[in-house]
Amino acid sequence: MEKFYTLITGGSSGIGKAFAVECAKRGMNTLLVALPGPELEQTADEISSAYPVDVRHLAVDLTSIDAPEKVYSWCTDMNFRVNFLINNAGITGTTLFENSEPEYNDLRIMLNVRAMAMLTRYFIPVLKEIPGSRILNIGSMSGFFPVPYKTIYSATKAFVLSFSKSLSKELASSGIGVFIVCPNGVETNTLTSYRIRTHRIWSKLTTITPERLAKESLDRVEKGKKVFVPLFMNRLLLFTGKLLPDSIIMNLLEREFREELKY
Repeated sequence: MEKFYTLITGGSSGIGKAFAVECAKRGMNTLLVALPGPELEQTADEISSAYPVDVRHLAVDLTSIDAPEKVYSWCTDMNFRVNFLINNAGITGTTLFENSEPEYNDLRIMLNVRAMAMLTRYFIPVLKEIPGSRILNIGSMSGFFPVPYKTIYSATKAFVLSFSKSLSKELASSGIGVFIVCPNGVETNTLTSYRIRTHRIWSKLTTITPERLAKESLDRVEKGKKVFVPLFMNRLLLFTGKLLPDSIIMNLLEREFREELKY
């Protein structure tokens, strides 16, 4: 049988690692792309030792201009046939925009927007060659609302949401399925956990583990769910947000996320 691969960006830790493990559990060969560092090789070794799948890895900084092309060239040079692209790599952050450093903003735009879009563009011709290929973009609940103090992050995730829905329509007849999952809080590291807990009771109702996120997301992809918002409370908040005036929503969000500035 011909060997296919799932390519996961940001695959060395957090959400990306959880997706890599879940894919391996389902018998899917994986290509892990992440920043250089020991975590990447450790994750690849850990997964390949635990599951009978082929796991390869590439260390690259996706914020570099030529990084998406490097990832694509690596796959073509090594003859890795990708039939599932999971655009997970991204970075959040909370700050007053007027005080933010240019590098802070550029990093988020380059990773959350450019790397995701350019990787997708490079791999579409490859995905078209394999019936049933899929693209899964990791979005955020922040993509549905402008979020004070997460000005750049929420805007980049709004891009990911719009991009995914538009591309899904464009590729409807191509055989490529385009999906997006939009979680709220996901405890991926210590700093993120601190920020999530500033939301008190809401954090317990709206936060999901990376492992559950990966499992439920892949389950929904299998069922053809194009846009998935995990957890009932998050879906309820999204529904309620559509009913309330923007002024009320913005006041609530400003008050809620102001606490994150402490971290």
